[in-house]
Amino acid sequence: MTERFPHWLLCLLLVIVAGQIRVNDVSAAEPPCSFGFARTEITPETPLRLSGYGNRAVVYEGVDEPLFVRAIAIKTPEQKICSLVSLDSIGFAGSFTDRIAKQVNQKYGLSRDQLVICSTHSHTAPQPVEGLSNIFSTPLTEAQRDAAQKYWNSVEERIVQTIGRAIADLQPGVMSLATGKVGFAQNRRVLKNGKWTGFGVNPEGPVDHSLPVLTVTDSAGKLRGLLFNYACHCTTFGSDFNRLNGDWAGYAAKSIEEQQGDIVAICTIGCGADQNPVRGNKEVARDLAIGHGRAIAVEVARLLKQPMQPITAPMKTAYGVARLPFDAPSEMEFKQALKSTRPQVHRHAEQMLALYQQPGGLPQSYPAPVQVWKFGRQLTMIFLGGEVVVDYALRLKKELNSEAVWVTAYANDVFGYVASERMRAEGGYEVDFSMIYYNQPGRWDKGTEEILIRRIHELEKQAE
Repeated sequence: MTERFPHWLLCLLLVIVAGQIRVNDVSAAEPPCSFGFARTEITPETPLRLSGYGNRAVVYEGVDEPLFVRAIAIKTPEQKICSLVSLDSIGFAGSFTDRIAKQVNQKYGLSRDQLVICSTHSHTAPQPVEGLSNIFSTPLTEAQRDAAQKYWNSVEERIVQTIGRAIADLQPGVMSLATGKVGFAQNRRVLKNGKWTGFGVNPEGPVDHSLPVLTVTDSAGKLRGLLFNYACHCTTFGSDFNRLNGDWAGYAAKSIEEQQGDIVAICTIGCGADQNPVRGNKEVARDLAIGHGRAIAVEVARLLKQPMQPITAPMKTAYGVARLPFDAPSEMEFKQALKSTRPQVHRHAEQMLALYQQPGGLPQSYPAPVQVWKFGRQLTMIFLGGEVVVDYALRLKKELNSEAVWVTAYANDVFGYVASERMRAEGGYEVDFSMIYYNQPGRWDKGTEEILIRRIHELEKQAE
């Protein structure tokens, strides 16, 4: 005969177990991270010169849509705060980002790997005072430059303030991922016998129509904000359109925010340097841009109704540079370029010849920024400087050991196009002539793609 278990001891054990279950349930339900969002308007107070096309010579004629800076802040359980910022702009130089990073470090304690600043690359946004310095046939007047400097000073201040407001908005939540598809991006590099012949539509060229979306919901499951990424130029509007507008990226964010209520929708641009949206003449460009934006908003709305993958793995970050080597023209070739009737080509040759006379001569490489945000094997986010072509994203999605790979270009420093090795043999605008607008010595040298990819892999390992 077995001894009867004491009743009082059984009750005590039940109480202890029940208490433990409640503690574990609460612990499991607590979101591991906190998130904050903020949005600030940055529409210029006075008309400025728009960037994106070299033949623009006068300030914009009017405002179609306001411009914004949008930010998310992420606070990990280890009290590490990161922030991603998206700016409605053509782009900006690394010096601009460096100043903001320094202020953000001083004010909020974020280190360089914890801050990424992205551009939507709109070609109907103001010309920066740093970067793309040789784009115009007719340079900025002194008055236009002063107005632009005042504007960009205010943008710099507002970015720092917006990051601060996003940090102040931090609340417990859950971040989840889903990936959709939108098809308006088209490969724009028309080839004949393997050589670039001009811009148009290349139906055989590579594209990346994926639309990854990261959502943030609060502890009650309510949507607070989201990020989306798409690989396409913001060039729905041509050079004959001279009004302020955020293009499809601006319309997409606006449409999502209107459809979803009180949220912030942050757009980043993927490796779309060789991708253009479906385009038309001046009369239909605005309708097309609105349509592209709505197409993204519709796909986002569809994804929001589907099961999404919660991102629960720890967040790790890394930042570095890849030194991309130049294959610059010779001094004699620059002297020949002085005969060009194109003002940008002539000025570029003059400036490069002047560098030849300086100690050290032409720069041998450029420090392209590379940034990684990694959430275990669930998600790897890559942020690349420059106008990066689609080949890089397609390759990284195959090579990185991650369930999902998110590749953003136009981040931290828009210093020039970053063409792939394949395109180097094809030549053309992205490979050669674009570097004149950015005042870079010349095309990238053979092997540049491998240098950049190798650096990405190194930083991805560092973020494990």
